[in-house]
Amino acid sequence: MDTVPPSDRPGTCPTWCTLTHGRHRGEDDTVHVSGSLVVRHTVLRLCMTVDPGTGAQEGPFVLVGAEELTLHEAEALIDALTQLVDRGAEVSPPAGA
Repeated sequence: MDTVPPSDRPGTCPTWCTLTHGRHRGEDDTVHVSGSLVVRHTVLRLCMTVDPGTGAQEGPFVLVGAEELTLHEAEALIDALTQLVDRGAEVSPPAGA
């Protein structure tokens, strides 16, 4: 994931944000978005907002395509997928067999 150099980011900007701030006015400039990862044609990103006046933060969220997951929900999904992969691996033939 690419990131924006620290000198170019506002104090509320997380280190993983790849956006260049100051190009938009208002709320559009308070959004922070990470670089993307792609799994089977689905784009995965982090996203959050910070109100510059109050410092109130929403997120971060994990975006899975158009779905928005809290970090807790994303962790639960990881745990569930790991369980399914582990169970599937129990009955799969070894690689190269």
